[in-house]
Amino acid sequence: MPDSLPRLAGPLAALFFYLALDLAFFADCPDWRQHYFGITSDPISFIWFLNWWPFAISHGINPFICKYVWYPQGFNMTWATAVPLLAIIGWPVTAFGGPVLTYNIFMLSAPAFGAWTAYLLCEDLTGDWLAALAGGFLFGFSAIEYWELQSELNFSIVCLVPLAVLFCVRRVRGSLSRRSFVLLLAALLLAQLGISTELLATLCVMGALVWAVFLAAAPVGDRAALVRLAIDIWIAAGVAIVPALPFLVYLVKWLPNVPPVINPPVFASAELTQFVLPMVPVPRAGALLAAIAQQFAGFSLDRGTYIGLPLCLILLLYFRRCLGAPYPRALLGATILTAVASLGPLLHWNGSIRHIILPWSLAAHLPLIRSVLPARLLTYVSLCTAVTAALWLARPGPPRFRAARFGLAGAACLTLIPARPVVLPPPWQIEPIFARQQNFFWSPMPSSPFFTPSHIDKVLGKMANVILLPVPKFGGTMAYQLQSGMQFTQSSGYVGFEPVQERRYKVLDSLDFGVLKPDFDKDFLAYCRSHQVGYILMGPGTPASLVAAIGALGWADHADSGILVVKTPYGSPASDDD
Repeated sequence: MPDSLPRLAGPLAALFFYLALDLAFFADCPDWRQHYFGITSDPISFIWFLNWWPFAISHGINPFICKYVWYPQGFNMTWATAVPLLAIIGWPVTAFGGPVLTYNIFMLSAPAFGAWTAYLLCEDLTGDWLAALAGGFLFGFSAIEYWELQSELNFSIVCLVPLAVLFCVRRVRGSLSRRSFVLLLAALLLAQLGISTELLATLCVMGALVWAVFLAAAPVGDRAALVRLAIDIWIAAGVAIVPALPFLVYLVKWLPNVPPVINPPVFASAELTQFVLPMVPVPRAGALLAAIAQQFAGFSLDRGTYIGLPLCLILLLYFRRCLGAPYPRALLGATILTAVASLGPLLHWNGSIRHIILPWSLAAHLPLIRSVLPARLLTYVSLCTAVTAALWLARPGPPRFRAARFGLAGAACLTLIPARPVVLPPPWQIEPIFARQQNFFWSPMPSSPFFTPSHIDKVLGKMANVILLPVPKFGGTMAYQLQSGMQFTQSSGYVGFEPVQERRYKVLDSLDFGVLKPDFDKDFLAYCRSHQVGYILMGPGTPASLVAAIGALGWADHADSGILVVKTPYGSPASDDD
């Protein structure tokens, strides 16, 4: 036991250091139960998911098929970014303080735990605590992590990616037995499935490609170990499939309801200029490069591309000296491979798409993988660059050279110090916030006196089915269903893509954007009838065109606590067992 304490001291100190940075950087909001960290309505959906799994399980409802959204057909939660593992882990916190608190804890601890597992990998590779500490920071507090931190819980939790690499490194070196490796990797794959299926898919695809790069570059004598590693990975995947079968069965069963392409990859690819020009709130780097950045005013949907000039210089210095060695050559190949993949199928330059075909265009022919957003592959670029920086810092040399190296690494870290978050007052609005990138944000959770449980029971009765306007993807009205204690269902919902069987209803585009199409009244009546919609609830921000068109139908309506309540003739109460 006494011998184990010194071995634990370094990792524990690193973890506490990263957690302290997390709190110092982001924890400025006094009320973690009424505000969520981030912007847009995406965080509200994740908060809803964190509530859904405990709610469904405790009420004896099948958690995989949720009929509280897109009623009466429902939505298959295996095709949503539903984070079931996080919901189960966070259940005690949700029961005690609500899902908003759970969301904030997960989101704000994500950089620290990502940095910590990257530290563990770097420390194993270098044996240098300080070099590993810097490498961990460069991964966990990277630009891509900052970008995802603003709205995407499932892609903010990246701590399993460095662990997967660490397990593979130890298996190749022989410090991890086959049995231990298979069990650990199977557990990791299963856990990643419970956090993000897309990240799991890219981990498998990019892992296979990087493995091929290392196999090609490795000395002949080391290739047998890499082949054994591939076999062990397949065994681990087979072991992981067994407990994952219920999830996978529901995943396959719902394939007919999935669009051929869920997310067009060309619109969410990395921006080439932004590898050195920051588009996330890192004010020190922004101030240094402001004059250059003004020349590149184009808009890019995904802005987590930034690596920075100091880190680019570190990469240049390391690979210039070590390129003759097989594994540094493989690491360079992996870095280039992941960076090029992140650029997507077509080149983006200064906010515009140039019709220059890139290698990721081949992914357009692969089922499911063609819906992966290429910019999210920057997580792997970030890990490659962080490991490279740690290896460079750990190189032997005179003390003055080591001090100079850490000085440059310190500059790379300083360019990633984030701006202080701003606590936004209500009302909740998307566009003005999304247009500003100077800060991180704490956004108020939407709430309304109308949606208190007692008031909903009084006005709507038990388990009415409703349409909420403006639609959840723009109005954040998923929060109202949460506020009510899940006392009503809705025939829409922002839980991912619109199911294929719903897209045959032309009226959805009108509800989404407020642009009325011909025969709106006819289509809307058909939709309400087929979906057993009992009430239309129109809150602030509902397009005036929709308010007028629905009012012209002649249904009884009244205003209540800022909500226009319209009663339809088609509703039938939904059942908890539906």
